[in-house]
Amino acid sequence: LPQQVGNKTDCALLGFVNAIGGNYEAMRSEWPEEQLYKVYTFNSVRKSMSTVIREQNGDFLMFTKGASEIVVRKCKWILDASGEPISFSPTDQEHLTQEVIESMAGDGLRTIGLAYRRFSASEGEPNWDDEGTVINNLTCIGIVGIEDPVRPEVPPAIRQCQNAGITVRMVTGDNVNTARSIATKCGILRPGENFLVLEGQEFNRRIRDKVTGQVKQELFDKVWMNLAVLARSSPQDKYVLVSGIIKSRKAPQRQVVAVTGDGTNDAPALKRADVGFAMGIAGTDVAKEASDIILTDDNFTSIVKAVMWGRNVYDSIAKFLQFQLTVNVVAIAVAFIGAAFVSVSWAGDCCQCLYLFQLISCQACHATGAYREA
Repeated sequence: LPQQVGNKTDCALLGFVNAIGGNYEAMRSEWPEEQLYKVYTFNSVRKSMSTVIREQNGDFLMFTKGASEIVVRKCKWILDASGEPISFSPTDQEHLTQEVIESMAGDGLRTIGLAYRRFSASEGEPNWDDEGTVINNLTCIGIVGIEDPVRPEVPPAIRQCQNAGITVRMVTGDNVNTARSIATKCGILRPGENFLVLEGQEFNRRIRDKVTGQVKQELFDKVWMNLAVLARSSPQDKYVLVSGIIKSRKAPQRQVVAVTGDGTNDAPALKRADVGFAMGIAGTDVAKEASDIILTDDNFTSIVKAVMWGRNVYDSIAKFLQFQLTVNVVAIAVAFIGAAFVSVSWAGDCCQCLYLFQLISCQACHATGAYREA
């Protein structure tokens, strides 16, 4: 592609298609979007998407892509080296998961499963609303690994946050091994530290009451302080994590929570957080509306700058108030003593008033505007 714009996963897949000699534009011309028969859009529950087209002979052909381990579990056949479908048993699925998917994920690659299913016209049109039956018995085409390299400026920025007393946590929908690898490269996970890396399902099992299924704060408090990475999570998991940390009183002081997000599903967490950061380039309008700050460059280092200047403003205001209170108390005391005991008016002439103004107010302004960021 001349320029990659839009979803990074789709851009990577289109780049792969071009690299193997495919022609995406010709395929799109043959099957324009308005001719797609049925589309199961991606969401955090499916963790996959499927598109159905109808061929000229009346057959339906469905293509599926999504989280590799989830797509693989729905496959009954797999294409061999010659492109012919062969049986794909649960044992074969486990072998593929361990030898291919986990190996790729350990190298920090996001793994995407590709599969298809053909519905013969002679069997009649399927019940497309029965998603569990339709998106099943697939034929696995293959597994692709997508590298999302860590930007060079991110690890130093995370170290700056950690040195400033800010705990950085990763909440992602990626495979747990992929998430762990990326978190290690970023510096979120450091050797020798006591941390937790959990999947969304295990996270919910630990924090919810076994009878009612409700989140219990005392159970949540046992998890969140050591939680560093939450993988295969949903937007609801992100919201629960943010809300639970804000409500927690386990730490000496109430935690101030900042959240980043770019999708519509991130809006509840962005709204619930003390400070919500939305991505200005990749972010949706809903996410931007729910956030407090929009990062125009989608760069993590911008968050560090925002924290730096936020603390600078806070410290400057504190110094301003401290100075003003001190000099005003002294000025009032001098005026009172002079008027009450010495019978001398403090007001003075215009020149004296201007001199006092410069002495008091200008120094206060200097403390506010010229204090160096830290």
